[in-house]
Amino acid sequence: MTVLSFLPMLLTVVGAYFLIKLRRLFIYRPLCLFRSAVSIARQRESRGALLLALAGTLGVGNMVGVAYGISVGGAGCVFWTFVSAIFSSVIKYAESSLASYYGRGGMARVVSLTFKRAGVALSRVYALLCIVLSLTMGSALQAKSAIFTVQSGKCKRLVIAVVFILIVSFVILGGAKKIVRATSLIIPFSTIIYITLCLFVVFSNFSSLGAVFRMMITDAFNFKSTASGIGVFFASNAIKHGYLCGLLSNEAGAGTSAMAESLADAPPGRVGLLGVVEVFFDTALLCTLTGVAILSSGACLSGSGISILLSAFSSVFGSIATPVLFFLVFSFALSTVICWYYYGSEYVGMLFHGRGRGVYTVFFLLASSIGTLIEESILISASDVILFFMTVITVLALIKNSERICLLSESILKNSDI
Repeated sequence: MTVLSFLPMLLTVVGAYFLIKLRRLFIYRPLCLFRSAVSIARQRESRGALLLALAGTLGVGNMVGVAYGISVGGAGCVFWTFVSAIFSSVIKYAESSLASYYGRGGMARVVSLTFKRAGVALSRVYALLCIVLSLTMGSALQAKSAIFTVQSGKCKRLVIAVVFILIVSFVILGGAKKIVRATSLIIPFSTIIYITLCLFVVFSNFSSLGAVFRMMITDAFNFKSTASGIGVFFASNAIKHGYLCGLLSNEAGAGTSAMAESLADAPPGRVGLLGVVEVFFDTALLCTLTGVAILSSGACLSGSGISILLSAFSSVFGSIATPVLFFLVFSFALSTVICWYYYGSEYVGMLFHGRGRGVYTVFFLLASSIGTLIEESILISASDVILFFMTVITVLALIKNSERICLLSESILKNSDI
């Protein structure tokens, strides 16, 4: 059992806590929440911040993660992934609004200004953890996913690796503006293609949707465990893997995307809504749609996540599914790597007072290339541990600032005519 096995319970409790604290917005005024979220997402600068945040979470995790979750947790995994989005959206709202309130610097700045005695030390630890995570999960793992989508041919993989590194280098060396511009182009284009493909698969198997939804609900509440109380709930494979799939996809609780969303030029309470929109697209929409497409297609649920997804797409699109899926994985992985470089470089600048970005760039590019030779299980295990400690630090800061987060949310209600 990895440390991430404890995250579903931790983040459900924290999410429920903030759902109750912010009930005037999330429960009593959902229409106000929806209209305000749509309004800020339409603003040009806010949209750039949102797309940068989505670049760090959308993609390979949604595609491969959901497929793997279904293979080990059953159809009920999709249901619980959707449920996890409710708690994730509240946590994301708290992270983003708080990061915007404290100014540019992401969660490390929030932590630094929240805790009087240990704040500086904790913020440095958080920044260092995020830098290391950018090299493992944000760089090496993403590059590995893009390169090893090609199932055979070392020569082909070498060419893809070189092209991938060259594109990454071209974008990240152009600075923050080029990074935001690149993600603003890649994310909408790739997401629209992916959603279209999933919808084609779903509607091509429309007659099986009723059985699919029944299977999802039945498996979701099939608690096969000898544990008791809350242990029964979180011991279920469907719940455990469904929650983990959702939480690892949107990274709720880790505070990573707060760095991007704090760039939005809007009041902090409204910036927090970008986090809600992010979770909607990332988890409630893409993860759920991926799961329904896989289950309705009757895809073979054995093998790797990418092979399961390929089986689902091939059932409708035939041989063309392979190059299209490769293009999508490559595009999503590319945008994620670019986004994580931005996170890492910002924290390097913060940690070393504006110095060290050149050295970090070299290490980041090395991680994208040499990291593909490291065993995937090692990279995942390292990323798991880092994410866990980042989440603990973030959650402590959120709880400490819970009253301030409530006050920030009140500004949305005051400015609403609903």
